Amino acid sequence: MPILKTSSVQILFGNGDVGVRIVGNKKLKTGAIQFTKIDPLPIGAELETSEMLSLNDAPVTLGFNKVEILDVVINQLLKLRNIITGENEMLTKEK
Repeated sequence: MPILKTSSVQILFGNGDVGVRIVGNKKLKTGAIQFTKIDPLPIGAELETSEMLSLNDAPVTLGFNKVEILDVVINQLLKLRNIITGENEMLTKEK
């Protein structure tokens, strides 16, 4: 089953208190993005890279083993970005 946990997890981004880290393995061609609660920092601030996290350390981990799946997630995030910024407003009004 691709969704490993049955409990619902919701993350509210925008206050600088969610840490985002990536982990990857070039040899296995796999990777993950992890979301953890941190003390608030300016949005976009770089986190310490000396502390390695295992896949089980973060409350939310999205794992990828095909670049096509990563592309789907990126495309959906770009669509969401356009909605939030209003950049896609003209396209949705014309349809």
